[in-house]
Amino acid sequence: MKVSCICPTYNRPPGSQWLLEEAIESFLRQDHAEKELIVLNDCPGQELLCDVPDVLVINIPRRFSSLGEKLNAGIALASGSLLTNWDDDDISLPWRLSTSIERLADADYYTPGAYWYLDEDGLHTDHLMRVGHNSSLFRRSVADLVDGYPHTSMGVDRIFEQRLRSHPEVQEANSSVLRLDEWFYIYRWGVSLVHLSSRATPNAWYEYIGQLPVEGGRSRLRPHWKEEYVHTTRNALGMSPYQV
Repeated sequence: MKVSCICPTYNRPPGSQWLLEEAIESFLRQDHAEKELIVLNDCPGQELLCDVPDVLVINIPRRFSSLGEKLNAGIALASGSLLTNWDDDDISLPWRLSTSIERLADADYYTPGAYWYLDEDGLHTDHLMRVGHNSSLFRRSVADLVDGYPHTSMGVDRIFEQRLRSHPEVQEANSSVLRLDEWFYIYRWGVSLVHLSSRATPNAWYEYIGQLPVEGGRSRLRPHWKEEYVHTTRNALGMSPYQV
């Protein structure tokens, strides 16, 4: 079953280009074969290029009015029957898609409810778990059923989750909690100055981001990881790097 991963990005080159490159590398390392990554770049004056299999970069010359509308555009371009968000500044471990598909089973929506938190002090497992929608998996059919994401940048993930969970025809996967060694998402904090979730007024911040200086031109993306994140998480658990 094909999974379409939707990766919204904006104004990453040159200084933060490595974040997007690591996100793409996370996609390429997934052990589920039927997949595509749609990188949706709406930064006027910047053209992103990436010549790797199953990665489609779409450059749009005008910025979307909100994050929700941008995510809906990504869904419209997707060819998979399963969908997931793919944030451009986080890390997904190689078993993210395969584990999510297994846990989804015959349901419509799955969210693990647990993820690694990485800040300047290292990896954490004892942090407060928030919505975590950026690590979820859902069927395209239910995205249509709830009319997609709201046309806003404030609480877009929370509102979409509420739409799914409150709809009588949407079945959420009733999966057991993932073991620590099964956690597949690393939520990074402090690596990006344009993080929407850190702002009290995301809509205003989204507009402000769109007014920041842009270094125009073409940027060729070269997917890579700066470190072996599987080994990093194994070490944090006191496991062998090869215990996956």
